[in-house]
Amino acid sequence: MQMMRKLEPTGIAAAEIDGMTIHSFLGEQRNSGKPRTIKLDDSKLEKKWRSVEHVLIDETSMFGLTLLAKLNRIISTAKHVDPQVPFGGVNIIFFGDYLQYRPV
Repeated sequence: MQMMRKLEPTGIAAAEIDGMTIHSFLGEQRNSGKPRTIKLDDSKLEKKWRSVEHVLIDETSMFGLTLLAKLNRIISTAKHVDPQVPFGGVNIIFFGDYLQYRPV
C-alpha cells in the first residue's frame, strides 16, 4: 500500500519521478470533454485512495483550478469524507515554478 502518491501533468515528468499523471490517477483523459461519473460505492476508486495520506504534485503551474476541483471531489468521494474537508483530509503538497509553465 502506498501512503504517498506523486503526480505530474505529463507522462515524461511522471516517469522521471516514478509517479503518475494526474489525469491517469483520477481515471480521466485530458480534454475528453466528458466528466467522470463517480459512484459512492466505487470499490476500485476507494481501494486506490484507501491508504493515501500524502499527494505530491509537481509542476503545479500547469494545473488549472478545474483539475484541482476534480481532484478534491474525487478524493472526498473515495475517502467517504465530508465534502467540506479539503481534499478529503489528504495532505496535498504542491511544487513548481509559476513563472515557467501556464496551465494546460
